[in-house]
Amino acid sequence: MSQPNGYADLARFVEQAAAAQALAWRGAERMADLQLQAMEGHARAATGLIADAMVAPDADALRAVLARGGDIQRESVERAASAVGDILDVAVQTATSLGALVGPPARA
Repeated sequence: MSQPNGYADLARFVEQAAAAQALAWRGAERMADLQLQAMEGHARAATGLIADAMVAPDADALRAVLARGGDIQRESVERAASAVGDILDVAVQTATSLGALVGPPARA
């Protein structure tokens, strides 16, 4: 007898759903790790700049430290763009894997 939802048996559907969910969670975890690494780099750079500014012995040294702020900002933008590219790569890989895993339902 043909099933209305296209699945011959519910157990196969549940296995596919669980595998798809696990794959999606792994992709989300990888994306979160990439985002946290980028945020850590931003925080490390900002903290270093602030620490250097706090120990600057005079106004000229402070101006030099603050001038480096532009370079740090540029590096942060590059780091963010790289993280976004990596996150999109993971999203595409995850979507491709999900599409291959789920595919069309098997007909009885």
